[in-house]
Order: sequence, then C-alpha cells, then structure tokens
Amino acid sequence: MIKYTPECPFCGKEIERPAVTKTEFGEVLSGKCSCGAVYVCDPTGRNAGEAYMEALALAKGDWEIGQLNQDGDYRTSDIDYDLKTHQRVYSGGRSVKSGKLIFVSLSGMETELVEVEKSPVIEEGTPEKGSLKDRIRGLLESGSYDDVVKIAQKDKGVLRWLVSLSYDKEDVISWKAMESVGLIARAFSGDKVSVIRETTRRMIWSMSDESGGIGWSAAEILGEIIRNNPDEFNDLIPIVWSFREEEMFRPGSVWAMGRIAAVRPDLVSFIVKDLQEIMDDKNPLVRGYAAWVAGILGDTNIAEGIRKLLFDDSQISFYFDGRLLKKTVSEIAKEAINKLSK
Repeated sequence: MIKYTPECPFCGKEIERPAVTKTEFGEVLSGKCSCGAVYVCDPTGRNAGEAYMEALALAKGDWEIGQLNQDGDYRTSDIDYDLKTHQRVYSGGRSVKSGKLIFVSLSGMETELVEVEKSPVIEEGTPEKGSLKDRIRGLLESGSYDDVVKIAQKDKGVLRWLVSLSYDKEDVISWKAMESVGLIARAFSGDKVSVIRETTRRMIWSMSDESGGIGWSAAEILGEIIRNNPDEFNDLIPIVWSFREEEMFRPGSVWAMGRIAAVRPDLVSFIVKDLQEIMDDKNPLVRGYAAWVAGILGDTNIAEGIRKLLFDDSQISFYFDGRLLKKTVSEIAKEAINKLSK
C-alpha cells in the first residue's frame, strides 16, 4: 500500500485537509479545491453513499439534487483516503481498509462553504466530541428513540445523520437508525410532513441510475417511513416494490414490505403473486425475508413455496425488536408455516 499527497481529480492541484464546515443542512467534514470542486470525507469508507449526497448538496447549496443532470451539470470522482495522515491511499488492486474522499464539480455554478472551524485531525473511530452524530449514536445504543424524535423535532439535521448511520447492516446501530427515521415520520405532522417527503425523494433518487445506486439502505428506510405513517406515504409502496428488480435493492424492498405488512397487510397484499419467485432467489437474505413476509401476510396459496425453504440452512442477519439476530432461512420458514397454520 502506497500513500501520497491527495490531489483534486479534476484539476490535479493539491488539496487541503477536510475541515468541519457548517451549511444550512448541517455540519460536514469537507473542503473545496481552488478549481471550485467540492469534496466530502467519509473517514471509514462505509458511508460513501451519504458522503456522495452531501457533496452534491454542498456543491449545489441545497438538497434539490434530483434536479441535476449527470450528463451536463456535474462530474463526480472519488479517491481512497487516510484522514489521519491526510494522504491518498493506493493499494495496487489489493483490498485495503481506508476512508474515501468524494469529489463533485458543477458546471458553471459557484460553490461556497461556510467554515465554522478548522478542526484538528479527526481520527477514524473518534467522532467529534459532543457532535450531533455522536449524541444520536449514543441514544440509539441505549434505545432512547423518544429522545431521538424530540431532538429531530428541533433539528431536522438529525434525519441526515440517521441516514449516514444506516449503511452497515451488520451493525445493529444501522437498523436502529432506520427504525428511528420511521418514528420521526410518525411524529412529524402538518407542515413538518414536507420534511419527511423531502427525505423520501432523496431516498428514491439515491436508488436511481442517476445517483449511481448509492442508496444502500434506502428501501429499508422508506419501509420504516411508510410503516409509521401509511396514510401519508402509501403512494410510495409500488415504487419501493419496483426496486426488487434491482439485485442490490431486492433484500431491502422485501424487508420493507414485511415491515409495512406487520401494521397494514392490506396495503401490500398485492405482492403475494410475486413472492413465489422471490423465494427462489439466489440470495439467502431475499429468501429469508420472503418467507417472513409470507408468514405475516398469511396467504395459504404460497405455503408450498415456504415449505421448500424448511431445509435451507443458510444463515442471515435478521433485525428484530432492537436486536440483530443470526437465523437460518429454515428457522424463518418454520415460523412462517406456524403462522399460516394458525
């Protein structure tokens, strides 16, 4: 692994270390090249999707990023980056753990960052002391969801931090973050509904071809929003389900249907006709989630499909009641059959 001075991929000039910058949509670890390109740092390399959206929003100055045309309005690039040493990482094709710098350059548009402080080096795994994101993570760890909702009612930037915490699905905090977005959607009413609607637009955009498919947890987040406010957001159900056609979003789309079905099975009963095929998917996550959803919907017409999974010993991570469990597809299928028999 080789490390060397980071440069802007658009103009080749050396860039400064990212600093904590304050914008109208929250604080971001970012910087700006003299050529006008904006860059955002993801110190862990696990939240590149959120960093990409932040860079777009920083460059444009607001969250109306869905209006951008990738063919003409902006260019994007990224490099492997070590924040601790402020160096670019070159691995020579080998798999290495590193952070990311996400760059966005807009065509014919000026960008402006408002720095509140030149922060000291923020080492990987050491969040800014007292930061909102750090505080939210602590509340999620303790299961204090009501407190998260209360803070969100005063600061909508909480939603962005929750999304940024949602990408590592082997971490229970990610699932708690998704669940919290849904609880906020339930609490927001009246004129605040527009805040959630804007979040749903960003989630759908992040799953689109225009975004490069960066919304790794978008389907699950949308499912939580719909589950907690189905009267307002049920129009999104067909959209979320349509993303099952995309392999990377298929598990999340099926999971979302299960979460909605648990409270409003009538809204997702139309998916029964597709579940048989879904239960034959090559991905054990998809098969396990499909059996789980089938058990919730209780349609005996797909019982045979569930029985085929009774000997599927593939193990998956399954979030339930604040815990991330390890379960086999066969265990989930047995639970679904038991529900059908009742």
